[in-house]
Amino acid sequence: MMEGVQKNQREEAKEAEKAEKEPLHLKWIVIFVVLLIAILAAGMVYYKKVVYYQTRFLPNTSINGIDCSDMETAEIVGLLDEPIRNYSMKVSGRDYRTGQAGVTIGEITSADIQLTYEDTEGAVTELLNQQKPYRWIWAYYGGGNDCFVERNIAFDEDMLESAVKSWDACRKSNMVKAEDAYISRTPEPEGYYEIVPETMGTELDVNEVARLVGEGIRAQKDMIDLEEQGCYREASIRQDDKELTETVETANRWLSTSITYDWNGTEVILDHEKMAEWVSIDDGKVILDEEGVAEFVREQAVAYDTYGKTKNFMTTLGVEIILTSRKYGWKTDVEGETAELIQLIRQGSTVKREPLYSVTARRKGMDDLGNSYVEADLTNQHLYLYQNGALVLETDFVSGTMVSSYDCVTPEGIFGLSYKTVNAVLTGETYRTPVSYWMPFYGDYGMHDASWRSEFGGEIFMTNGSHGCINLPLDMAAQIYPYVSEGFPVICYYYGGAPYIGMLTTPAQEATVPGEGGEWQEPGEGMPTEQEE
Repeated sequence: MMEGVQKNQREEAKEAEKAEKEPLHLKWIVIFVVLLIAILAAGMVYYKKVVYYQTRFLPNTSINGIDCSDMETAEIVGLLDEPIRNYSMKVSGRDYRTGQAGVTIGEITSADIQLTYEDTEGAVTELLNQQKPYRWIWAYYGGGNDCFVERNIAFDEDMLESAVKSWDACRKSNMVKAEDAYISRTPEPEGYYEIVPETMGTELDVNEVARLVGEGIRAQKDMIDLEEQGCYREASIRQDDKELTETVETANRWLSTSITYDWNGTEVILDHEKMAEWVSIDDGKVILDEEGVAEFVREQAVAYDTYGKTKNFMTTLGVEIILTSRKYGWKTDVEGETAELIQLIRQGSTVKREPLYSVTARRKGMDDLGNSYVEADLTNQHLYLYQNGALVLETDFVSGTMVSSYDCVTPEGIFGLSYKTVNAVLTGETYRTPVSYWMPFYGDYGMHDASWRSEFGGEIFMTNGSHGCINLPLDMAAQIYPYVSEGFPVICYYYGGAPYIGMLTTPAQEATVPGEGGEWQEPGEGMPTEQEE
């Protein structure tokens, strides 16, 4: 019985195994069929996408920065052309009324000039033809494809030119020409020079403006500045021009000159008022009226010089007489002072000064004699020496004879001592006469000792006088000599004029030559040289 049971169990097991094998086979068949169907379905999907991307751009494709994934050509063309349809460009420059910079003077839009791209559709179609539709899945998962199409911009240039010419700023009648900076003089009393800045013109070359605007449109700029582009006709001379600046600085430096003169004791102020008469600018050059400067110096010399002018003099005897300053007084060196003043003006100096003098006196002012002088009373043949107002000595003398040529008459007037020397020799054609003290005061007229004379004073001079010099006793000449020096006043006069009689003899020619310690003295001012008999 046991064996029967076991047999049955084995048979049941075989049946069960057989039943299990039959479903497994069917399962694989089902799986295969399912996979086949899936593959076919996927293939159909892939194929459909390949067909789909024949007329559309692959995923993650951009053109000129626009996402064009799954888009057809027409749609993309619309997107790419949209900016040009809405394009506008502003043009800035100077306000034609005020000259203010950075003002919008015009604007160009697409409609103004029929602005288009030349062939967007062709460019997009060419890109589409270049893509590989079967790579759509790689494009989807593999990253983007950035494309760029270059298209030429087209517009109507005649319309552009008309649009530009229609702007107010581009109308000839509204344009203001630029003006150069120039030099002007400020109103008196200042009267200094200044630079008037250049005028910022608004004059444009309209054809050049149209050309630049066209270039900006082709570059798709949204703004151009005509001033930055150098479209305006500018002034050729600017405010900071070196030549203008130097000219104004020079002129104003000269105008600022201020000189306070002590002109023989009188204050003479030379300031801006006078400078304004002399300083000018002509053809960009600073001009100084040098003749005006010279005339000014001459005028002051006439007004304040005392050399050669007449003076009232009170003699020791109490008689007031009028004498000419024949070689004494203040005499301006007009030529030298003119040159000095011109130089000071060119430097723009502010100084106090005295003019240059060719001759000076002992005291400033019109009364320039002071209180130290030699007084020679030719009528009374008597000499007085004053020092600081005190009479220090007096003596008789012998002056020029009245019975020879008039050149022998001792001249009257006010003189300044030319120089002094000792041990001179007075010579003529037939003699040589030494003197110990020689003090000339007018050419070869002078004072000296005359040891050959035994008498002085009285009327000796009338018939036995000198040839013009003042003959002194030796001791008096020696005492006078230390008191006098170059320029020391010597005053000679006659009461009622020289008592000239006329020529009775022919005087010899004379000259002064050096002796021991002496100096050569040329005859001066056509006067005869001294000769003693």
